[in-house]
Amino acid sequence: MEKEINITLLKLLFILITTLACSFAAHSQTKQQLYQSSEVSYHNDEIQIAATLYQPLHQESFPAVVIVHGSGSSSRDNLWTSAYAESLIKRGIAVLYPDKRGSGKTTGNWVTSDFTELSEDAIAGVHYLKGISGVDTSRIGVIGFSQGGHIVPLAASISTDIKFVVSVSASVVPMVEQMMDEVELMAEKEGLNRLEIEKVNEINQLAINAALNDTDGQDYIDALNKAKNGALKGKRVVEGFPTDLNQPAKTFIKTIGNYDPMPYWMEVNIPILFVYGGKDENIRISKSINLIEKSLSQRDSNYSLLLFNKNGHALYREDLLDFMARWIFDKGSN
Repeated sequence: MEKEINITLLKLLFILITTLACSFAAHSQTKQQLYQSSEVSYHNDEIQIAATLYQPLHQESFPAVVIVHGSGSSSRDNLWTSAYAESLIKRGIAVLYPDKRGSGKTTGNWVTSDFTELSEDAIAGVHYLKGISGVDTSRIGVIGFSQGGHIVPLAASISTDIKFVVSVSASVVPMVEQMMDEVELMAEKEGLNRLEIEKVNEINQLAINAALNDTDGQDYIDALNKAKNGALKGKRVVEGFPTDLNQPAKTFIKTIGNYDPMPYWMEVNIPILFVYGGKDENIRISKSINLIEKSLSQRDSNYSLLLFNKNGHALYREDLLDFMARWIFDKGSN
């Protein structure tokens, strides 16, 4: 009797293992059947851009997007943008996912590049997609993340090949104002009082002025040292300020500090999707939303705006991707 039970258990175990193996194989096969990915490269003048191209299979025609990264160095290892790339292709949308200029395998230097140059990298991606079999050229768009959301309206104002724009967690205020807001939000999160926050703002403004005016920033250094040795000693937001302004951040601030995205948003006459998280600690959501509604509504822009109250800056949700995919399929052809 015991032998029969053991044989029965072995049979059940065999069936379970076989079922799981078949299920895994079916899942892998389904993934392979849905899309393919390939390593590609293209150029923006002397800049060689390395990217992954995701293409749907078994679709005669499909929309496509170019991913535009946020601030700093950012490549295809970025978990946030990677999640969007993989989710969009699974929903039938081709994705060109590049390494940012000066990051990964892409040449150049983002530190010394202004937003016009970075927008031209995105446009080069759009031009590359136009040559891909199956891509519906009437539904090619760009999707910018964080600071990338400052770049995409500029790209759309330059190139008529861009047919829709998506902005995720990006402010629409001038860059200097955004840099001030971000540090102030850090101070508020740390629990500083109003007088302390004002002092932090003064230090931040001095740092920005030194970068924009290309000075040695001695007044900034003096104010920072005084704060570190005084009432703001040990505060994380103050300790985070650089003690040496001769670094890449200063060069980049000088290059892009006077940029204002809203005039370019005002020029965009194609469908726009703005996405925000209500708990974003990097940008002042209410300020950007109010400015969008005030500025773009006046000119009857074709825009949609989604606010997810429980999400932060690195916003990702499956229901958002479902909506975004439907929006691209529907709106992208308008």
